[in-house]
Parts: sequence; structure tokens; C-alpha cells
Amino acid sequence: MRVYDGRNIKYQDKLAEKRRRVWILKILFFVGLVIAAVGFILYLLFFSGFLEIKELSVNGLDKVNSDRFHSEFNKRLNLKWLGLLEHQKNILTFDSDTFKAEMLAAFPEIKEISVSKEPPHALNINVVERTTVGIWCFVSGCKYFDKEGITWGEAAKSSGFLILIVEDMRPDISEINGELLDNAMLISKQLKEDGIFINRFVIQDKFIGDFSAFTSGGYELLFSMDFEVSKQLEVLEIFLADKKDDSSFDPQYIDLRINGRIYYK
Repeated sequence: MRVYDGRNIKYQDKLAEKRRRVWILKILFFVGLVIAAVGFILYLLFFSGFLEIKELSVNGLDKVNSDRFHSEFNKRLNLKWLGLLEHQKNILTFDSDTFKAEMLAAFPEIKEISVSKEPPHALNINVVERTTVGIWCFVSGCKYFDKEGITWGEAAKSSGFLILIVEDMRPDISEINGELLDNAMLISKQLKEDGIFINRFVIQDKFIGDFSAFTSGGYELLFSMDFEVSKQLEVLEIFLADKKDDSSFDPQYIDLRINGRIYYK
């Protein structure tokens, strides 16, 4: 025979209830501890100024306007996460990769940019600008360019042989053709070695592969992209060597567009 003891069950219920309360209190204490730790970390990172970027060093700016560069930098610093935390002002959470991508997009005259952090407050930015090769004048206006054909800025239309000058008369063209650029650079470099300087290159509006180079000697050189420009330069070099002692040689133009032949006037 079994005896039912109601008092024992009531005691067990109270013990279980007490254990649940202790367990809940432990959870609440742990949650409170986590919240306090997170709050302390957030305060330390974003509100105390302990890791705030306060010192900025920018090296290598020449073509790039310094005020505009700093303005773009400040735009990134003032970004807020969820509209509350100015997380980019913290040296640990400052997003260097995104910043570099933004600056390269905003300033095409910058070739490379590197960012180094020196906690707790210093940020160092090193800029490598593109080397100006010349001025490329589209119908819409003139821009500086480098050997990779990257354009930037607004340039005044000019002539001379210190840098490459290209007059591109083709309508609706706003980017440099890489093959044309390579050929122009080759012509300018090779002829300069022979004492012939190019004042400007001209690409006509109805471009079909031909372009002109106007020399400091006053005559025009006509090239074709239908075959290698280097071969045309070889023929030109032989021709000019043959005319070197000819005092009556004063051409208006030299046409190299027929493979292996030269026509001049």
C-alpha cells in the first residue's frame, strides 16, 4: 500500500520555483552584464574620443586640390551608422579600402593611394599622382592624360613639343583610344631621338585609321593604322637620311600611309 503525502509535493514545487527564480536572476544578471559591457565598449569606441581620428597627414598632393581632397575625406568621417554612430571617426573602424576606392573615383589624377593607421589618433595618407604625358583635346574640351590614357581635369588648348598635344576632332568621342595613344607616344619618342619634335597630333572628324603629326620643322607627317607605325617610322628615317644633304628639301607634307612607300610635296 502506498501513502500519498501532499506536503512533500508542495515542498518540491516550492524548491523548483526557487530554482527557476535563481536561474532567471542569473540570466538577467548575465544579460545585464553583456549590455553593460557592450555599452562600455561603444562609449569607449565612439563617444569617449579615446580612439577618435584627430591627426591627419596627407602626402603627395600636387595636381589634386588640397581643399577638395580634405572635403571628400571629411564626408567619410561624418558618415553615421544607423544615423547614430559616427563610426568612421574611430581609427579602428575607419574603412580604408572603401575610402581609397572613393578617392580614386573622385580624383582620376590619383594613381595610387595608401592609408596607414597609428593608434590612438593618427591617420597617414600617401598619394601617388599620375604623370602628365600630354593634353588630349576632344570636341567637348581638353583634358590632361597619362601614359595609360586616363584623363582628368580641364586643360587649355595649346601647342608645343614639351608634352603630347592631340586634337581629336571626332564627334561623340570622350575617351582616349589606346592604340592611337601608343602610336602617338611611339612617334613622338622615336622622332625626338632623331631631332624631330612633334608640335601636335591631329585626328580628323571622319577618322578611318589615318592621323597627322605636325613637326617643329613646319611639315606634316601622315600615318596610317592599317599597318605597323613602327615600319612607317623606319621608312621615314631612311627617307630623311637620304634627303639630309638636299638643301632644296622643304616639304609641306610627307605621306607614309602606303606600305613601304613615301609621297611628299
